[in-house]
Amino acid sequence: MKLNTAKEVWIGRIIAWLILGAISLGIIFATTFIIGPALFVIPNLSDKLAVAMFCPGAESSSVQEGASVPTTSSPSGTHGHTVEVTCYYADGSTTTINNGQYAIAAIGGVFGIGGLIGILISIPLMFSPFILIRKKKIAD
Repeated sequence: MKLNTAKEVWIGRIIAWLILGAISLGIIFATTFIIGPALFVIPNLSDKLAVAMFCPGAESSSVQEGASVPTTSSPSGTHGHTVEVTCYYADGSTTTINNGQYAIAAIGGVFGIGGLIGILISIPLMFSPFILIRKKKIAD
């Protein structure tokens, strides 16, 4: 869109930024809560996120998954499984990531990655008013 004055250009850009800001918030929300949880299907992503968060510098790790156990005292309640990750370092020491830490890393990690995807989609949108809304060139 070509406008006549610099004032018109900046008013148009501000209006465009407000609209794109609302659209970007929707994109970030959608990618965080739709694409993020969909990342759970990637094999070993949760393990890699947990090791990256709680065992930086580990040379290797092993995962032990426990049996499905009730998560409430009710016999008809939900069931869940336990996960324990052991990280091995070059000096021979080990660190264990318990089930709670693993859950925080896995759930927080995939939602965080989903949010980052939304931000990466939204950044180019916020620059588009500079490209699309310009002042008319005066013909000689």
